Amino acid sequence: MILPFLSALLFLASVLVAVLMGFEVPSWSFVLVGILLFKRPAVAVLLFAILLGFWRVESYESQAPENPPVGEWVSLEGRVAEEVDARSDHQKITVETEEGRVLVKLGLYEEVGYGDWVRVEGTLERPYEGEDFSYGNYLARYRTWLVMNRASVEVLWEGKTGRGTLYAFKDFVQRRINQLYFEPEASFVSGLLLGSRKGMPEDLTLAFQKVGLTHIVAVSGYNISLVIAVIFALLSFLPFKRRIWASVLAVILFVIFVGASSAAVRAGFMGCLTMWGLYAGRRSQAYFALLWSAVGMTLWNPYILVYDIGFQLSVLSTFGLLTLVPILDARVPKWEKGKFLREGFLLTLSAQVATFPLMVFYFGRISLVAPIVNVLVAPFIPLSMLFSAASLALGLPAAAVANFYLELIEWITIVFAKLPFADTSLKFGAMLFALSLVLFFGGIIFFYRSILVRAFGLQGAAIFSKVRVPQFERRETQ
Repeated sequence: MILPFLSALLFLASVLVAVLMGFEVPSWSFVLVGILLFKRPAVAVLLFAILLGFWRVESYESQAPENPPVGEWVSLEGRVAEEVDARSDHQKITVETEEGRVLVKLGLYEEVGYGDWVRVEGTLERPYEGEDFSYGNYLARYRTWLVMNRASVEVLWEGKTGRGTLYAFKDFVQRRINQLYFEPEASFVSGLLLGSRKGMPEDLTLAFQKVGLTHIVAVSGYNISLVIAVIFALLSFLPFKRRIWASVLAVILFVIFVGASSAAVRAGFMGCLTMWGLYAGRRSQAYFALLWSAVGMTLWNPYILVYDIGFQLSVLSTFGLLTLVPILDARVPKWEKGKFLREGFLLTLSAQVATFPLMVFYFGRISLVAPIVNVLVAPFIPLSMLFSAASLALGLPAAAVANFYLELIEWITIVFAKLPFADTSLKFGAMLFALSLVLFFGGIIFFYRSILVRAFGLQGAAIFSKVRVPQFERRETQ
């Protein structure tokens, strides 16, 4: 068990070093793996994991154009490679061109869709680089290296693809939502069902941020957990393992429903692997499912490990739920008449403690009322999501019920957001951030030390030495 565990950690560490420090390894380094494979196979596997991380970052960065005509007026042709990002006064498209992927800013009323082959004309530029934010790194995680801020577009021919059909269906759902709801409830429903916050009023967005509720209006692990919770509740009459399979199917359908964006696929992938861990019936399997989902996503796109905050928050919050909930559950008094509220409080507090270092490092703020608010709104979010989805088919009667729960959540959010102590400023530098992570994981290791010793201790000694461990030999011969 320890060899796959260490291999995964070393792979992630090598990706981190390669992205941040630009460290590269020569291709002949892999020859060492072959040499060690016959004498020290365990060491060879670990070395391969390290080299794989460095190689994956190098191959990913090789997609960036070497000498693009930055600052020049150019005419480029290519395919629209991502969903059209429509804003209140403009729209953005990602075009796959001979200069790599280019993010193009267009007028609001240009008619262009995913998969279309287009010609864009404008000045090619590098993404904006600020002191506290690198737009270039933000776009690089989407394999986009250049931008065109003011451009004209001509659709040469329309593309018809399966993914384009999904986006068209998503646009249809968005129009249906706008027919059934007024603002800000229309934007709220779009966030719940589609993970879209583009039209949400600024004051409501700020209120969600202050009370720690932004996760409910974004495609994230929280949405996936809601889908799983609803399926488990509706199919409570089925055996546990059948409900797991039904939940996995529901997660896949939900990812397709929201357009199969990168964030949705990531959240769905992690959710399905975690369900597999539960299906196996052992908590350790859930840990490894989370670890290997992180490895799989990083192998697919190494930049998300460093530059995708959503990915980092998803991994840490899920890890917090797996590790901190049992610790808190044994120490928080039982609430016989408020079992549901106690469970919601433990889940929220665990996720907030686990993500605390990232929140203060990236955003410089922490919500003090998040555990309370999340507990208060927890009963109404699944109902809002359920009736909002039903209203797409049933119309106004279901929309009226959904609207009641949506307004109730908004009212709770605004009331707590107005409190002077709702959130507070707290900024971590790199050293404090690293120290907070060490303390967090050190605390987890301390609480689970006996389990870790049983799981890894004797096996670790056997891997790196020639000492044979009798109890493991007996297991193998049985």
